[in-house]
Amino acid sequence: MIALVIFALCAIPAAAQITPVAPAKIGYVVRVEADTAWLDFTAADGAVVGRPFTLFSEGEELKHPITGASLGRVENKLGEGALKEVSEKYSLGVIASKTGEIKSGVRAKLGAAAAPATAPAQAPARRPGETEQRYPKTRGANLPYAVTAMAVGDFDGIGKPQIVLSDEKSFKLYAYPAAVNKPLVEGEIPGTGVRIVSLEAADLDGNNHAELFVTVYNEPFRRMETLVYAVESGKWLKTADIPLLVRAHQDSKGKRVIACQQIQDDKSFPFGAIYPLIYKDGHYEQGRPAIKPKRVDWLYGFTYAQLDEDEAALLYLTSVNSLRAQFSKGHWRSPESFGQSPVRVRWYERMLEFHPPMFASYGDKGFQTLYVVRNLAMLGGLANPFGLFNGGELHAKTWTGVAFETAWKADLGGSSQGYALVEPEAGRKELVVAVTGSTGKSAIWTFDP
Repeated sequence: MIALVIFALCAIPAAAQITPVAPAKIGYVVRVEADTAWLDFTAADGAVVGRPFTLFSEGEELKHPITGASLGRVENKLGEGALKEVSEKYSLGVIASKTGEIKSGVRAKLGAAAAPATAPAQAPARRPGETEQRYPKTRGANLPYAVTAMAVGDFDGIGKPQIVLSDEKSFKLYAYPAAVNKPLVEGEIPGTGVRIVSLEAADLDGNNHAELFVTVYNEPFRRMETLVYAVESGKWLKTADIPLLVRAHQDSKGKRVIACQQIQDDKSFPFGAIYPLIYKDGHYEQGRPAIKPKRVDWLYGFTYAQLDEDEAALLYLTSVNSLRAQFSKGHWRSPESFGQSPVRVRWYERMLEFHPPMFASYGDKGFQTLYVVRNLAMLGGLANPFGLFNGGELHAKTWTGVAFETAWKADLGGSSQGYALVEPEAGRKELVVAVTGSTGKSAIWTFDP
């Protein structure tokens, strides 16, 4: 009989043997502000960004009716959420739902950690001249709206990047990288017939908190302007109105420049000059000198890059959306189109497209990579005049000395109106991309640059 038992135990496959499960880590809420909770969990406790948690209060003690042994206390659930940031001595979490009062001293319990991602199958070796296909590191939460613009900045001064996304009427702040679909702060543009066409982020007033520049088109008054917002006490507070469009580009050394332009009620030539935007004596104004990109009159769709040691190139999108690198002598032009946008405004006889950004990265040896989006129109391109897109590609291009070539590209499965190169922590960079599908829903994807 003993031999049979031993044989049966030995016959159990290793994969079927029972593995002890570690008890859920329990801690405390240290502080609560709006939908943000400070918890005493650290990486040593298993805290990672995106891990769920439950908040509860302890009720009466439960005792076994026969032995009298304590079975613990009743847990009265007060709320739940997910971690958005893990620091050395605490974690920040977003409270997604509440069923009771949450305050300092409430108990917190970490949920099950996400299963480790399965390593993707190794891609087959590329043939000479074949472009590398890049796949996303992460895909964020499902967002129930079409993203019209994106901005990245440190809006609440915590020293970490945050993401603002907009639809046509509202804008929402998310913890990076928008792994939870519940925003931290929401704002809405007042008025009828007013829609958001672009977002920018910068700390121009020097208070260590990024301002949000929301550029809107007011159709009833036929006016374009930018509203400036800041996060204060967990809300968006409007701090200024600017009668200008606002958009960032890079100068020839890679420095980010916040520029502005006035659109005039003029059929023949509506474009004002392009200037840097500055903050002076408590208000925003056009700086000097003017920015004069040759052959460019529209604020959306140009930047600069130091492609070689001798000369900086002006990079811009032509009237047919080709990418052009302009030098003092000669130019290079792409055979395919880039930067197409569903966000557009008819201004008399002109169609003004609010192209997604393009930007360059630099290293110790100078220029490295140009990132540019190619949105793909429905019906094989026939829907392009109507601004209808159901696909997109993110291209990473290097300069050979005579032309741009695609080092890698990523199929986005939807169009993109915003992306940025972000440094979530010192020494680590990644690309964050807002992707909108043909169903009108969106998500944030991240890529290795």
